[in-house]
Amino acid sequence: MNNNVKTCKYSIITFLPLNILVQFSKMANFYFLLLCLLELYPPVKSPGGFTSMLMPLLFVIGVSMVKDIFEDRKRYLSD
Repeated sequence: MNNNVKTCKYSIITFLPLNILVQFSKMANFYFLLLCLLELYPPVKSPGGFTSMLMPLLFVIGVSMVKDIFEDRKRYLSD
């Protein structure tokens, strides 16, 4: 019988899919993803284009992912 307590959220295999799910469950990230997808529809297209919407979204999600990696690593080391 093993009595270990595991507080970390992710493993190496599950980090990317679970973290993307967590990131897009936040309403602001989902909203900007929806705006990026609308940029692909020609009648709604804005002069800035798809990349002007996508780059800030990827930056915010990337920073959040790096933060989650460090937090989960701290949890793993404290276990």
